[in-house]
Amino acid sequence: MLVGQFFSSGFKKRFYITCSANTFIIALACYYCLIINIPFMHGAFNAITTLPSFSWLFLLSVPLLLLCLLIIFFSLLSSRWLLKPINYILLLSSCAALYGTLNYGVVFDYSMIQNTFETDGHEAASYLNLQFIMFFCLFALVPLLVLIKTNIRFSPLTKELVSRSKLVLSCFALIAVIVLSFYADYAATGRNNQLLKKELIPFQYLSSGYKYIRDQWLVSDEPFQILDPTPVLSASQHTQVTVIVVGETARAENFAYQGYTRDTNRFTRPFKVTYLNNVVSCGTATAVSVPCMFSRQSQAEFSRNEADNQQNILDIAQSAGADVLWIDNNSGCKNVCNRVTNITIKVDNSALCEQQHCYDEALLAPLKRKLANLSQANTVIVLHMMGSHGPTYFQRYPDQFKQFTPTCDRSDIQNCSTEQLVNTYDNTIAYSDYVNSLMLTELNNLPDNIDKTFVYISDHGESLGENGAYLHGFPYSFAPSGQTHVPMYMWAAKGNQRITESCLKSVDQQQAASHDNIFHTLISLIGIKSKTYELPLDLVSNCKTINNKVKNNNE
Repeated sequence: MLVGQFFSSGFKKRFYITCSANTFIIALACYYCLIINIPFMHGAFNAITTLPSFSWLFLLSVPLLLLCLLIIFFSLLSSRWLLKPINYILLLSSCAALYGTLNYGVVFDYSMIQNTFETDGHEAASYLNLQFIMFFCLFALVPLLVLIKTNIRFSPLTKELVSRSKLVLSCFALIAVIVLSFYADYAATGRNNQLLKKELIPFQYLSSGYKYIRDQWLVSDEPFQILDPTPVLSASQHTQVTVIVVGETARAENFAYQGYTRDTNRFTRPFKVTYLNNVVSCGTATAVSVPCMFSRQSQAEFSRNEADNQQNILDIAQSAGADVLWIDNNSGCKNVCNRVTNITIKVDNSALCEQQHCYDEALLAPLKRKLANLSQANTVIVLHMMGSHGPTYFQRYPDQFKQFTPTCDRSDIQNCSTEQLVNTYDNTIAYSDYVNSLMLTELNNLPDNIDKTFVYISDHGESLGENGAYLHGFPYSFAPSGQTHVPMYMWAAKGNQRITESCLKSVDQQQAASHDNIFHTLISLIGIKSKTYELPLDLVSNCKTINNKVKNNNE
């Protein structure tokens, strides 16, 4: 009887933690300040201790200021019925953000949130590993268990409001003292270290998440904008085929064409492609770069919402009369191919597919079928690669393409040596080059009376541990060149009527270029007359035979 009473009452009481709402809020704020915001505190420490006039008082004020902000934030969530459920979600998401920031240097700004929302389940699963699970258990599940086992004691409403108001007002008063005392220091540090504020958890990802949700679901849809109602194809005696390959996560620094010491381009070299040395991406993530490169918008003015609701180059090509096809082996076309025929590579039991992904050689079968059944005089085919998508680089190529060893055959790439990581990544570049060579072969084998052109360009680059940065998705203004400097090359068959092999060789390979040029360059390569065309942005303007008749859009 006594034993039963112990387990039914005494044990339960001892197992639970009882505290006031204010105590709970302060404790939670302390955890976020000292643990969840370790990246921010580390960055602030480095920024402040390198100042010419270093002050310990200023340094110590930073965690105090952050603590006050967190107390105010959690006080706003202190509703009796919502406090725990909201914090369950916040704790789990904040821990995930902490892991990404600590291990990969990821910053959860708008573009990263967008990329996260548009990542499919298979891609997201590639980030799961033993280290992540252990990290999540320690920093999320253990605190979550404590949170579950905490009884929060709320006072009567009036008394609770008075108590909470005192706490919040005290924090505001302390913030005012800190800001007034160190205003110049905070202003200078913030101005010179703008990345710091983007590392604040959960403020940054919540703010970015709200903006993304607002833009996607809360803002009324814009009317679809027709940029050119009457584009036409140029007259040609030959059938034309243009193949555009969108690479994934390929950085220029690891291309032999760029001067890299390793021969990562030995398969396409016999085709004597024209490589452009100085090309930058529109963004640092697929969700931005892919829509941007096919849009008429420039990187400086790019809006994903506007891009989704206006004609892109594929729409214009189709409107002009071309047969347009998108073939995807990635996480989708990011709305670029919504209005044209599109195919997604299905994972099957073939030798080209493994687990939840297929190697990029799987793109060859639908490409061959299309090339064997050209139904119109002008065909445009876009192939979206899985390319070098991390962190599971080792899953992007078959075993026979493990050219550089030892490799990093795990997803927690930060625990691999630099040699292993670079070897694995270089294998992905070499394999992508092999796949491109197969596509070029298929094109080249078409009859001579067909004009064939080929373009390869990556969506963005990648960081491979330089200065502690991994993967991609950094805010564009802070992103290292490895994430923005991308490879691009073009090829034309010898017998082409309009865009010839020799004329491509005359293209200035050193000129500064970007994704801004893709829209207008494709207009030339495909052979479209359109009022959307801007001659200065056409990388092959010297090769044109039709665009002399096209007036600059500004005229």
